[in-house]
Amino acid sequence: MDTEFIQDKEIIVASNRGPVLFKKDENGKIELIRGAGGIVGSMIPFMQRTHGTWVSSAIGECDHHMDNMYQGKVPIPLEDPEYYVQFIKTEEDTYNGFNGKFANPLLWFIHHSMWNPPYSPCADDELHQAWDSYQYVNSRFADAIGEDVRTSQKTPIVMLQDYHIYLTPKLIRKQHPDVLMSQFVHIPFPPPEIFQQLPNHMQIEILESILTNDVLGFHIPRYKNNFFQTIRHILPHALVDEVVGEIVYNGHVCRVRTYPISIDAETIQNHAQDPKVIFKEKEVDEIVGDCKLIYRTDRADLSKNIIRGFQAYDMFLDKYPEWKEKVKFIATLMPSRQDIRIYREYTDNIRELVREINEKHATPDWEPIKYICRGDYDLVIALLKRYDVLMVNPILDGMNIVAKEGSVVNENNGVLILSTGAGCYEELKEGAICINPYDIRQTAESIDAALLMDETAKKELITEARAAVARNDLNRWVSDQLQDLEIVMQERQQLTGKNQEEARLGMN
Repeated sequence: MDTEFIQDKEIIVASNRGPVLFKKDENGKIELIRGAGGIVGSMIPFMQRTHGTWVSSAIGECDHHMDNMYQGKVPIPLEDPEYYVQFIKTEEDTYNGFNGKFANPLLWFIHHSMWNPPYSPCADDELHQAWDSYQYVNSRFADAIGEDVRTSQKTPIVMLQDYHIYLTPKLIRKQHPDVLMSQFVHIPFPPPEIFQQLPNHMQIEILESILTNDVLGFHIPRYKNNFFQTIRHILPHALVDEVVGEIVYNGHVCRVRTYPISIDAETIQNHAQDPKVIFKEKEVDEIVGDCKLIYRTDRADLSKNIIRGFQAYDMFLDKYPEWKEKVKFIATLMPSRQDIRIYREYTDNIRELVREINEKHATPDWEPIKYICRGDYDLVIALLKRYDVLMVNPILDGMNIVAKEGSVVNENNGVLILSTGAGCYEELKEGAICINPYDIRQTAESIDAALLMDETAKKELITEARAAVARNDLNRWVSDQLQDLEIVMQERQQLTGKNQEEARLGMN
């Protein structure tokens, strides 16, 4: 990271889900809990170094209470702050329309190509009302960030995160035409025929807003290319230069780049040696015993392809019965978006399938699948250290950093089974057994191949995966974005200097 560039800059990060949330413990005391998700894990180290402000939605009454207590800027940690959180407060019904009905599931489903076009989505009155809520919450983000920009004593840099706040950049740009601003999309970007499932005016407003960023980032070239093609279809007057990676629209240049997100390998490796993780390894030993360990950890999201993963395991036990009582599948899964019916049904279906597989294959001394439904990061790390096979088989995923985390902490030469739909596939494909996420038989056969692989071959795979992570670590992900913003700033300064010189010569 270029510390010289950022030393006189005010970093303002914004996302729907913040780095922390506040909840009451069993004694009624408000406690700070680290937020979940890839954005949080990726951005916190950067915020700790830059001591910036993170703008995010207030979730629950405790977030509202802390926001009022600290008058809009909550220090994190409270005692010795490394950065600050600024909460955006909205009414529950409005937030539900913004997040529960528009951003999730509509935008999420479209970006992951998950809708069923003969039946959904349907742009009815409820969807259009949810769009109103989406616009309103985005305006609240823009107002808060705009005020931070206005009052900053340094040069502000605004770094927007993800799809919840697509309309925010245009609103900020209206208030502050010269502010340095980037946006990173943490999920896949769909091809134009999928993006066009949105009503026409929503397509245009979202894309026009995104293009007011100075720098727009995606994980991999496929997502970036989808975005270029979508712009060509929906905004035909935009000047798209795919070779240079620039789009000119309404006189503004947006630089479109790829920044494959990664992990802080050193931090996670150090955490893997924490006494709390070591203690959890005893729990893992009790569950696994002498069996080989197949492991997966996910949010119970439809895009993660959890059901096909378990179906493949069921087929594996049918096709290779010699592995019965010699292998254990542990899944640590967290319920996701349970306020949305289809997600509740998906979670119920996962539980039912696990029950059926266990009933079908279990013996008096052996349970084929251990399903753990609780947030326990130390247990996750303990399991990542131990696995023989790590299953990462999403239908489509922005990146899926679990594959990277597992590769750097595993102590067992574990084999990664990786879907071609994972964003990290391009980086890790030489260090994994790669599968089609829809092909259950191929996945079942891959489990057998991974378990039978000799130590030399396993060592070669995980060494290659670790090398890929080392080539592109989390620091590079942030540094490359800042470097591109620095180039924007330098170009503006040069243009300003040139205009001033021309004006001076004209006066003479």
